[in-house]
Amino acid sequence: MKAAESILKDVVVKYKEAMDFGKVNGITLELLDEILGNVEFKEKAGYERHLFGTAITPNGVIEHTDTLFNDATNVYYIKGDMGTGKSTLLEKVYKNAILKGLDVEVYHTPLIKDKIETIWIKDIDVALTVSEMFKENNHKLVDLDKCVNHDILDKYKDELAYDKELIEKLLEDGIENIKRAKKEHDLMEKYYITNMDFDKIEKLKVKIKERILEFK
Repeated sequence: MKAAESILKDVVVKYKEAMDFGKVNGITLELLDEILGNVEFKEKAGYERHLFGTAITPNGVIEHTDTLFNDATNVYYIKGDMGTGKSTLLEKVYKNAILKGLDVEVYHTPLIKDKIETIWIKDIDVALTVSEMFKENNHKLVDLDKCVNHDILDKYKDELAYDKELIEKLLEDGIENIKRAKKEHDLMEKYYITNMDFDKIEKLKVKIKERILEFK
């Protein structure tokens, strides 16, 4: 997983070289105005909650982004390859929402935890996501791929293809190792379960609870 993260960061560097961030900034400002321009300051500090909507598990990459904002009527799909500035755009939107006093849920990517995958601003019924679950559902599109200078990017065409293939292979290997570890964990657990005194555990739980409540 760590190796896949390193190679992904190398892909990001190549894309950054080919990006017109002036255009990206323009798109970001228009988006901020569209989403937050008419929102009045709430005269309170907005609350930010950081979570994950996707996980790398023994069963593969599991994603539940489609369940995070079932009732949202304003969903923006942020389109763009690695390094096109999707996470930075999402960060600017959520931080401006916090400044307005809005509460925001921020969902990070499981491979590079600092990168943002989705934000949900429930107070104004707005969600923004890079999840491909939303690319075909007639949601509002913000396309950062159109800010790529393909003349520059084409110089790295073969390297990028190799890097992306390698990232996929490393992820597959990582998941296979997690699966193997889970299998061994389950085997150990099987031995422990049959040899545990669960009555003692219950009594210990009650004691701990009583100690905690003493602090009131």
